[in-house]
Amino acid sequence: MAEPVSPLKHFVLAKKAITAIFDQLLEFVTEGSHFVEATYKNPELDRIATEDDLVEMQGYKDKLSIIGEVLSRRHMKVAFFGRTSSGKSSVINAMLWDKVLPSGIGHITNCFLSVEGTDGDKAYLMTEGSDEKKSVKTVNQLAHALHMDKDLKAGCLVRVFWPKAKCALLRDDLVLVDSPGTDVTTELDSWIDKFCLDADVFVLVANSESTLMNTEKHFFHKVNERLSKPNIFILNNRWDASASEPEYMEDVRRQHMERCLHFLVEELKVVNALEAQNRIFFVSAKEVLSARKQKAQGMPESGVALAEGFHARLQEFQNFEQIFEECISQSAVKTKFEQHTIRAKQILATVKNIMDSVNLAAEDKRHYSVEEREDQIDRLDFIRNQMNLLTLDVKKKIKEVTEEVANKVSCAMTDEICRLSVLVDEFCSEFHPNPDVLKKKKKKKKK
Repeated sequence: MAEPVSPLKHFVLAKKAITAIFDQLLEFVTEGSHFVEATYKNPELDRIATEDDLVEMQGYKDKLSIIGEVLSRRHMKVAFFGRTSSGKSSVINAMLWDKVLPSGIGHITNCFLSVEGTDGDKAYLMTEGSDEKKSVKTVNQLAHALHMDKDLKAGCLVRVFWPKAKCALLRDDLVLVDSPGTDVTTELDSWIDKFCLDADVFVLVANSESTLMNTEKHFFHKVNERLSKPNIFILNNRWDASASEPEYMEDVRRQHMERCLHFLVEELKVVNALEAQNRIFFVSAKEVLSARKQKAQGMPESGVALAEGFHARLQEFQNFEQIFEECISQSAVKTKFEQHTIRAKQILATVKNIMDSVNLAAEDKRHYSVEEREDQIDRLDFIRNQMNLLTLDVKKKIKEVTEEVANKVSCAMTDEICRLSVLVDEFCSEFHPNPDVLKKKKKKKKK
């Protein structure tokens, strides 16, 4: 039987689709830029494309290239907040089905930790401001590395890269961010600016053994001021403690639910009362992690000592995961891609206008060229006709001159022939064959 498709795949598929679309847009705009450049630089196509058109097209090509790079790095981000020792790290570990982050007695998260997947088979971490990949083989080694690094402060980020092969949740472009307790800092504003503005979902991990504290509320009021209706889930952790007092369990649950509902609906106004019912859960992250580690090793989930009502708490944690995955996937698609989609539409509209103007200018140029060609053809026909007429006229004149010259030569020859007998009669000397004698006679005749 095939496993159900995770709602997180919606984001993965959307990212793949929009990345392919932006690749096509970049290819189209790049071709358009080359076309406009060639048109602008062609002296025979003067005023078809302008320098402004070329600059705009090249600018949009660069912008689309940058957007494509940004999209390739986009991922879903969930940030976990709560008081110190509320179980934030345990919740993340339970969702990852493994003890990835240090948690439990003696472990306090003293800086921001993000967990994301790596295609490699080895885990490593990177600290803020450094490109060094520090190998991490075990959770204890990670805890030791974090404890020994004296430069790490509450406002620092340590990125933990965990092999995707070991955790299905990390295969779908999801980043989980653990945080120091909201009760140990006065730098809430800088935390929000640095780590929360790009988060798609916030999870408030509260200790169900106490009520919501003002420090927790204050932080999310700050978040609500910066972001428009953030997606907030509330996990009342360590709910297994209620099993020791079953007679009070429902009353305590109702009190927690009322306070959480009031916080989400009345104070933050991020959801309505009906929606808020699916944002509040009562769980035991430690139990879920233990059960899932048992299952991963091929043993029954209830193989460890668990408090009464475990299966109900496990089911509630699974319900949280399902609703969380649906929420973050839909939210991330909107927040991560919507603005880029709007920007792409604006770029395409401008590019279309540029290409339309080039097309209209080219059409005008074509009409002008056709008209000019027709004028040139008419002029050529006229010149040919004139040349033909001139040729005929010249031929006619040549013929007339030839005939006139022939007539004059003929008349002159006739006159000379007619005079020949008179000249002979008048010639009184002897005819002598010697050339010298003939020359002398000719000279004498001329005299």
